[in-house]
Amino acid sequence: MTHYVLLLCSFEEQLQQHVRVHAMEAVMACWELEQTLQSLTGASPGEGTGATMSDDEDNPVDSESNMFDGNDVSDGMGFGMLTEGERSLVERVRQELKHELKQGYREKLVDIREEILRKRRAGKLPGDTASTLKAWWQAHAKWPYPTEEDKARLVQETGLQLKQINNWFINQRKRN
Repeated sequence: MTHYVLLLCSFEEQLQQHVRVHAMEAVMACWELEQTLQSLTGASPGEGTGATMSDDEDNPVDSESNMFDGNDVSDGMGFGMLTEGERSLVERVRQELKHELKQGYREKLVDIREEILRKRRAGKLPGDTASTLKAWWQAHAKWPYPTEEDKARLVQETGLQLKQINNWFINQRKRN
């Protein structure tokens, strides 16, 4: 479980870093497009089809530094009112980020999942294996301490490791 928590903390840090990087790249790209559009058309940011990302801020550095301050959370990310194109760009960046992070953490999450499932299964022997050990136990109820030869034979019959056989007998003696 500790590994899982550490992995999630690492995942959160990387996710925050990716969001910062991709969001800043998207803002800078939009700002550059606006500047190019302005130089080509001569139109000011308020003219045309609607508001742009630079309506409030003409300085891209100020815009980037305020992007994560959390004051404007109308779309959940602090970007203010977005146009349809800007929303689709943000959504595409989110999807690409999600895919990239999934790929990066998939193997680690699978390993952790397998470890958790293995720990849940621990302690349960297959029925035929347990019945073989119980049969030996009942046949030797007066002295339930198998010899090394008995243990070797039980290892062959059950497919368990010697340590598992020893632990089963230790636990069985404690139970009875």
